[in-house]
Amino acid sequence: MPLARNCCAENDRRNDRRYALPVLEIAIGDERFRVINCSMRGALLYGICDLVGVRVRGEMGVPGSSDTLPFAATVVRADLDTGNCAICFEDYRTERIEFREDTHAAPLQ
Repeated sequence: MPLARNCCAENDRRNDRRYALPVLEIAIGDERFRVINCSMRGALLYGICDLVGVRVRGEMGVPGSSDTLPFAATVVRADLDTGNCAICFEDYRTERIEFREDTHAAPLQ
């Protein structure tokens, strides 16, 4: 799994750390989305998923790798202005992913 860095500002009061993961991809059905950032509870995706409010199942992983992690989530937001959507994971399977600090990780957009 690629290295990632914690990208939260010091004044960010969220419970979960956010990570910039430019090489993580999420598949929901036949659609693929690039992850802009994620936490253990959800992810901000580049691309619009038209299933807002719908429970979805998908897989996440590194493009080109056969190793994927299944997940269930709800699409909670789609923003036509930015071209992004957000999902909220149902469980904490994503806790199995270990993120290491890296100063070369891409900044949040």
